[in-house]
Amino acid sequence: MKLLDDVRMYAGFARALGPYLRHTVTLDEARAIVRGRLAERGELFLRTAGRGIYGHPTSPYLPLLRRAGCELGDLQRSVRTRGLEDTLRALRDGGVVVGFDQFKGRAPIVVDGVEHRVKAHDFDNPFAARHLESTTGGSTGAGTRIAYDLRHLTETTANRVISHTALGLDGLPTALWRPILPASSGLMGIVRSAKTGTMPRRWFTPVAGGELRLPLKYRLAMTYVLGTLRARGYRPPRPEPVPLDRADVVARWARDTARSEGRCVVRTSVSMALRVALAATERGWDLTGVTFSGANEPPTEAKVRGITRTGASYVTRYGMSEGGAMGPPCTRPADATDVHLCEDVWALILNPHRIEGAGAAVDAFCFTSLLPTAPKLMLNVETDDYGIVETRSCGCPLEEAGWRTHLRQIRSYKKLTGEGMTLVGNDMLRVLEEHLPARFGGSALDYQLREEEDERGFTRLTLVVSPRVRVDDEAAVLQALHEGIARGGPGAALTGAVWAQAGSVRLERSEPVWTEAGKLMPFRRVRAA
Repeated sequence: MKLLDDVRMYAGFARALGPYLRHTVTLDEARAIVRGRLAERGELFLRTAGRGIYGHPTSPYLPLLRRAGCELGDLQRSVRTRGLEDTLRALRDGGVVVGFDQFKGRAPIVVDGVEHRVKAHDFDNPFAARHLESTTGGSTGAGTRIAYDLRHLTETTANRVISHTALGLDGLPTALWRPILPASSGLMGIVRSAKTGTMPRRWFTPVAGGELRLPLKYRLAMTYVLGTLRARGYRPPRPEPVPLDRADVVARWARDTARSEGRCVVRTSVSMALRVALAATERGWDLTGVTFSGANEPPTEAKVRGITRTGASYVTRYGMSEGGAMGPPCTRPADATDVHLCEDVWALILNPHRIEGAGAAVDAFCFTSLLPTAPKLMLNVETDDYGIVETRSCGCPLEEAGWRTHLRQIRSYKKLTGEGMTLVGNDMLRVLEEHLPARFGGSALDYQLREEEDERGFTRLTLVVSPRVRVDDEAAVLQALHEGIARGGPGAALTGAVWAQAGSVRLERSEPVWTEAGKLMPFRRVRAA
């Protein structure tokens, strides 16, 4: 039955590809589309909620809305009188919030003491077509399935055109260093590029299909999608295996292309961009003219500094696999992490989230999707991110397009726990990416913290340090770790002191582990078997 479903899906992809590719959106058209959506954000949301939530009896949001006493008519009156964001805040205050683990299908939705068990696919848009399918990278747990509707890619092409033009990246020679299916970033990058007529020249993939022993359906899907594009006159690149320890291959392409053509773009994660930059530095190569465009992983100042030392530039984009692009980079940023929220596609409010055991709270991002073609319907869905949200005038073309809300310094509030003490991730991130490299050498790619249970059930933390870093005294590294933690403030200092006394942190000389999607997560959790 699943095979038949897949056959139907790819047959639908072939049928939908023609209309999808038929028209290339111009910049003027893109601006008009975004202006129109911004002018009717509230009505756009109401149409999506009316059909996808209230018109879908098994929607996981309905128990929460009913407890809050909010029927469709109530929602319509509130949006039209109070505005969209104020309505979403009122719903939040009434308990209409879906937590990150609930959205991922890892925890039930509890309403008046009754558990409503949910799965990740319960949040799928029931009225979206299923033309392509992938899974998330699984950096926060088991990957979840994502279906894509080519109509949604068409809807969001306007945003892509505006941001690419603003950054001056439109038409530049481009390479991807992205994984193949089941991760979506590589193949979807190809499909999106076909729509805008800017096909990448090269597609480097960090993991080859043979290494992963991919199921046949993914190998066939790759062949089918690329073959279908070729049959329509496009020339998508074939994925070329380039493992993480051969970042010099990507660096060479970037250097040579920038030399011969003035500028080029490499689309990859910030960690992999840093690998390319370090490979270039080791060989004395100048990457002036190269722009690294990153997504799927929040940048840090340390990583960005490592990239830009080569002469290259770095721009970040914010998004999530389940929802797509949320924020293109500001061209006049306050810092290297500054992005504009695509307010024609998303609504954002903040939800105070207390981090258990940390004695701290953060304003977690709560997103609501506005487009009726979105792959997932999101209503006050709390992601595991928080950061600075501000409305300010920057004078860049994205502000002129109507996107005035800025997001920056985006981080996960995921906690690290040991001996009953909890540390907010940002405190440890500073130690891993700045304090330890400054003290012992290496870069932000050479240090990783692993959280796991030992044979007795105690939560232990292992500081993984690459063998490339010369360490004469391992005890000195752990001492420096605790000293760095202590600089994070009284709460962090207390946690560090308890960990030091209990010997909670151990040191291991090995290479940090990267995800299959090509991300280096500073914190890696190993779940008990």
